[in-house]
Amino acid sequence: MISTVQKVWDSVGLFQDDLIGLGFAILASLIFYFFRARVKLVYGKANQSLNHISVPDPNDTNKSNTTEIYAEKFFLQNTGRKTATNVEFVLSDFPADVSVWQPRDVEYKKIQNGNCLIKIPQISPRELVIIDCVYLNQLAAFVASVKCAESVGKEVPFWTLQRYPNWLYWMIWLLLILGAAQGIQMLLTVVGAI
Repeated sequence: MISTVQKVWDSVGLFQDDLIGLGFAILASLIFYFFRARVKLVYGKANQSLNHISVPDPNDTNKSNTTEIYAEKFFLQNTGRKTATNVEFVLSDFPADVSVWQPRDVEYKKIQNGNCLIKIPQISPRELVIIDCVYLNQLAAFVASVKCAESVGKEVPFWTLQRYPNWLYWMIWLLLILGAAQGIQMLLTVVGAI
């Protein structure tokens, strides 16, 4: 096999330098392509709650009406290294109340089929946007679509977790790096013994 490759390489003797240069140019292009700055929108929901509130009937004091309040929190994040512009977050139903954190210039619009369009002018790289929705006497909506001028959003699971001190995270990273170094050292020892 090696002799065949060597024969082919020798037969293109005049063009060897050009082929090496072309190979490096293609490799550099692939590296720049995969590590380019781009927008990556991810979204999901982490928690919701359903509450029942009894409200006395103003006409009959012995009777009360029950109101269901369903609250849901959506997370929208640009995990890329480029700013996302003209972000559109669409819910299947318009909530009784909706708010976006951090406060910004957001447009709420009712579109076809009663969908709720939330337009956000831009989301910076690594920025997290939280959308709180409250529904009265109806279950929450689902996310119909998430997109921006540069890409389409992808649904991912979000979890709310306890935040630990920074020294603990640094210790975990240190142990992971030391474990990887030990694995590489063992692999090199096995390869060297062969």
